[in-house]
Amino acid sequence: MGKDGFKKLDKKKDKEDMEDLKKELDMDWHRITWEELCSRLETNIETGLTEAKYAEIFEREGPNRLTPPKTTPEWIKFCKQLFGGFSTLLWIGAILCFFAYGIQSSKYVDPAEDNLYLGAVLTFVVVVTGIFAYYQEVNQQLSWTVSRRWYPNLPPLSVEVRPLWLTRRILLWEI
Repeated sequence: MGKDGFKKLDKKKDKEDMEDLKKELDMDWHRITWEELCSRLETNIETGLTEAKYAEIFEREGPNRLTPPKTTPEWIKFCKQLFGGFSTLLWIGAILCFFAYGIQSSKYVDPAEDNLYLGAVLTFVVVVTGIFAYYQEVNQQLSWTVSRRWYPNLPPLSVEVRPLWLTRRILLWEI
């Protein structure tokens, strides 16, 4: 810790950690014998993990659950529909129309209202199109969510077979 109370960063250590992350993962589990694999994983083909080893792994790794994906806030999704892609060009056109009308109204006493109407129509079209696109995206996501659950075809309980033909029912994420 430094005098200001913040932890000092070790750039050399950070660089070594980054290089370590960039290394290719070397897996040879498909080439080794069953006995060597069991010794590496500290298990047995016949009896499985011991209760102590299971508890240690469960404590270290946590439950065997899928983490839900990160979601984008709805207002950001709406803004992407409203201001993304071709809509940006239409917004620029609408702003230029309002700008041109402002210049005309400052020069002339009775300016033509063509640019004002065109800007209003472009704004209306972009907003309605953005709302409709957002509505379609939300409906598509809802139908996808309803049709796909996390464990769609699996029961919430499973049977675990232990040594000496002992069996017990456990939750899927405890496997």
